[in-house]
Amino acid sequence: MSYLNVSVIIPTVDRPAVRRAVASALNQTCPPLEIIVVVDSADHSIPPALCDVSDKIRLLFADGIGPGGARMRGVAEAKGDIIAFLDDDDEWLPEKLERQLAIWPTGPELSAHTLVSCRLSIVDHDGRNLRTLPPRLISANERMPSYLFCRPSIAVSEGALHPSTLMCDRALIDVEPWDMSLFLHEDWDWLLRIGRRSDVTVRMCPEALVGIAVADERSLSSSGDWRQSIEWLEQRADQMTPRERGDFLMFMTASIASRSGSRRGGFIAARRALRYTRPSHTAWIIWGIHMLSPRLVDYALTLHDRVMQGKA
Repeated sequence: MSYLNVSVIIPTVDRPAVRRAVASALNQTCPPLEIIVVVDSADHSIPPALCDVSDKIRLLFADGIGPGGARMRGVAEAKGDIIAFLDDDDEWLPEKLERQLAIWPTGPELSAHTLVSCRLSIVDHDGRNLRTLPPRLISANERMPSYLFCRPSIAVSEGALHPSTLMCDRALIDVEPWDMSLFLHEDWDWLLRIGRRSDVTVRMCPEALVGIAVADERSLSSSGDWRQSIEWLEQRADQMTPRERGDFLMFMTASIASRSGSRRGGFIAARRALRYTRPSHTAWIIWGIHMLSPRLVDYALTLHDRVMQGKA
């Protein structure tokens, strides 16, 4: 399929970092058909960071509709047959679209719908590469929640499909739209529904083609509401096994609680896991480290990265 059919959707809350995100989309070796920036803020003026490139992009405006709503706002106006998402604090490598389109199914491999992702690099505020994720790609016929949530080791994100890595056919979003009511876990919510469909081919590039910024408090996708995380899980419980629910509670929900300063939230997550789910032994270890200090998790991850780099 021609790269000219790609519409890039960038939701933003008017952060200066959006300039780098837009620049990375403009500098693709396979230029997209269009770049749509959805400004999700009350000020409907051109963001200062985009004034010099406003003639090269399409600007849309929204009023606090959240990340899922902002993405759907962009999709509704998109002209391309393929949709590629990019968060406003992330950047693409120049060959990102080209590499992903190169593995797009064709001929006998083509199913009704396609979702393509890739590896990513976690980048700090100084632009240094902290680690590359995920350690492994999703396997054929692997359960989506198992890939995303189950933790065989203490390493973060054994499986990951970050929004800024995702590209799919427009028709897939027409039949499975992002939930515009969600302000937390909206990406996982969408992926769980995609994973349940038998007519979707999921592929991943082995290269790290996206730089993901360390989240800050202005991120559309950031949240410290562990209660909202538990509520979301309860509403999707029928889509997960007890192990998947347990690992989600002990790793994801407890992490949100501990990093927002709520040890109580972490203990509530553990109590629910004991009562309703079957978390893995690894999940309990991760939970214990979170309850002691989130900084210990960061230290453990740094140590793990150094060990893995030494083996490389």
